[in-house]
Amino acid sequence: MKFLIAEDELTSRLLLQNMLNRYGKCCLAANGLDAVKAVREALDAGEPYDLICLDIEMPQMDGLDVCRALRQE
Repeated sequence: MKFLIAEDELTSRLLLQNMLNRYGKCCLAANGLDAVKAVREALDAGEPYDLICLDIEMPQMDGLDVCRALRQE
């Protein structure tokens, strides 16, 4: 399985990564723009994420905006 963790707080990001590592590969994004970019790159490569964990309040683009942007694609 492949996971994307989009979280601006380092401690929370590492905690989620530690919890999910045993189930598959974790990719990290520190803000919403990086999350959208990571999802697009994964889709273009034919390797979509199985789970995306989005923080609601992130810099540059919040989790709700990320979700809206990804649903439009």
